[in-house]
Amino acid sequence: MKVAVVYHGDFGRDGFSVLKDRIRPSYESLIESGIVDGVDVQVFGPKPAPLELVERAHTPQHMDNMLQDPYREVAILSAGSVLLAAELVATGAAESAFAYTGTAGHHASRGSCWGFCYFNDVAITILRLREMGLSRFLIIDVDPHFGDGTRDFFGRDPDVFHINFHTGSEIKHDPLMNNYDMGIGFDADDQKFLKELASILELAKDFDFQLCFVIFGHDSHRDDYGGFNLTEKVYPKMTRMILEAIQDKGLVFVLSGGSNVQVAKEAIPGVISMLAGRRSP
Repeated sequence: MKVAVVYHGDFGRDGFSVLKDRIRPSYESLIESGIVDGVDVQVFGPKPAPLELVERAHTPQHMDNMLQDPYREVAILSAGSVLLAAELVATGAAESAFAYTGTAGHHASRGSCWGFCYFNDVAITILRLREMGLSRFLIIDVDPHFGDGTRDFFGRDPDVFHINFHTGSEIKHDPLMNNYDMGIGFDADDQKFLKELASILELAKDFDFQLCFVIFGHDSHRDDYGGFNLTEKVYPKMTRMILEAIQDKGLVFVLSGGSNVQVAKEAIPGVISMLAGRRSP
């Protein structure tokens, strides 16, 4: 199969208040588009991430703090969505995957969280993938808010290449590690974003990774809340650029920020259609 879509109805019912209203309409738009054919593109339902895996990723204090949080269960289910998507790709069942979530993950560090994030879904998933024998990963975070939680997990990990787009004004590189902070500014448009994405993907080609995660926040759209000034046309182009750069490596898109329903209805099917090879950039 070309694309595995991982989806659960609880994401739209019980997800974080800012994020959840986009889930069901975007999924219905995906189904209505005809992209999901049951052959090349298939839908899978996730289970909650194993608690012992979540506990390994986060500190005991953080786990205690989350015990009474109303979003705890849907956050663990969201981590399970990313986990299933990555397992399907890592085992060769799918060439790529798109994981719906009810909460985000990239602001969740080992011991704290903020910004609609509770548990770091990508960090939890990488723990499992390393148990499966994978070791090196490329993470491309295109949500316009800095992924500080993911950096807390992997900032000193030489086997993770972490690209972090955000609304700051500087592009920085840690010379000792594979950390790239792509501050392209408020109101960055399609052209600027794609130009900087192309440049950093060129550098990433020299990193011998096994699987790529894209932390996909459509809050980067000009009609959403994140601070960039992108249009819906940029997301398929971005996806095509990433596909071409990583070649035959596994690819997992992880839904992150964004609240605008109409943007989600266009952006998410656009990404998945490109993953399936059914749309021109």
